[in-house]
Amino acid sequence: MASRASMIMAQQGENESRRLELLRSAPMNSWLALSEDETRIVAIGKTFMEAEAIAKQSGETNFVITRTPDKWMSRALLPIR
Repeated sequence: MASRASMIMAQQGENESRRLELLRSAPMNSWLALSEDETRIVAIGKTFMEAEAIAKQSGETNFVITRTPDKWMSRALLPIR
């Protein structure tokens, strides 16, 4: 039987994967307003203010705004010694 901690960690990994898929589905170099739980895109804009205004106009009150990159590239983070 899996421990509660391992089940929570597995759920967090699934959430991160879904969020990454969501971000990759959005247009490059744009501002996104995501639902509070970050499971859906509620607005897309060319600027922060445009994404915010569209989200508010659509009735969203709690959302997260982020920006997509100009291009996706792989990164490896290594510990500094």
